[in-house]
Amino acid sequence: MSVDTTKERGPVRVAIAGLGGHGKTIQAAVERVADLRVTAVFDPAEAEAEAAASRFGCARAASYEAMLARDDVDAVVLVTPNHLHRAQVEAALAAGLDVFVEKPIANTVADGRAMAEAADAAGQIMMVGHNMRFSRTAAWARETLAAGQLGEVVSFEIHFSAANTRHLAADAWRLRPDQCPLLPVMQLGIHGIDLIHFLLGPIDEVYAFARSVTTRPEVTDSVTAALRVGDGPIGTMVSNYCTQVLFEIRIAGTDGTLRMTPHTTWFRSTEATDGNGDGPAETADFRAYDIESYARQMEVFSEALLNRVAPESDGWSGLQALAVVEALQQSVQTHAPQSVPMLREAPLID
Repeated sequence: MSVDTTKERGPVRVAIAGLGGHGKTIQAAVERVADLRVTAVFDPAEAEAEAAASRFGCARAASYEAMLARDDVDAVVLVTPNHLHRAQVEAALAAGLDVFVEKPIANTVADGRAMAEAADAAGQIMMVGHNMRFSRTAAWARETLAAGQLGEVVSFEIHFSAANTRHLAADAWRLRPDQCPLLPVMQLGIHGIDLIHFLLGPIDEVYAFARSVTTRPEVTDSVTAALRVGDGPIGTMVSNYCTQVLFEIRIAGTDGTLRMTPHTTWFRSTEATDGNGDGPAETADFRAYDIESYARQMEVFSEALLNRVAPESDGWSGLQALAVVEALQQSVQTHAPQSVPMLREAPLID
């Protein structure tokens, strides 16, 4: 579908739905992007909606549908529960709006595929919120790998965990398997999966184990898995919703090893490593940059909207990360390895 690119460039008028919790982080990120202007907000929690409307000096919509019907909105930013994503995205696309949707794109590959296909068919832009690939640490890791400093990559380790179950109400949507399957991986581990896709390539086979430690038996809060990237490195992933915060990726190669967290990096060459695994390492600390990865993510979204190009971390990219999560869930259920289908298709945006 051809998209009109003749209109004058200017701030993109966006509406935000989902304003509490992580929604506040996205609000702060949007504020840092000059080419985005918030014209409307919606949240069923009145206090959150009032606070955001005051923050941006914008309209407070009475409903999500009313927000989509406004004539001063070009795109929507969704920071809403996973199980609402498909219906909300499809409604926005039907209204002729572009969409940013927080990760995961959906709870199932079937829903995520329907969303990506709907965006392509409408000629609209959809971006999925995998912010960590836009961080300084991810850029550093990619440059380190591209420079060949690790030699041949042999293995990787993902650990994305946080003790979040203790903070959730018993009826929270995250604790409902129909609304958030394979809980820790869907909410946390998927970040590590997307980063491995960004750094090493697509994961194509998985084997996973899971259990419930702090939740009722039907709710998974601890997952450990083996992951394979094509004919290349084989890695492991640990993702818990019941242990202390640890977001880290390690990648080991024949010539060195790197580590990265959301805001720090570490590299040691094989030559600099002594017999005890110690030695001098190159490190960097980016903690001063705070929410920069979220702001950069929203900047990429604005650039895609203004230039009518598919953004990095588009619907198909988000869907590929979700396909790994779904394969992990199937592996847990079948007690067997599972292949991950390749789902990316060429975007149809001109």
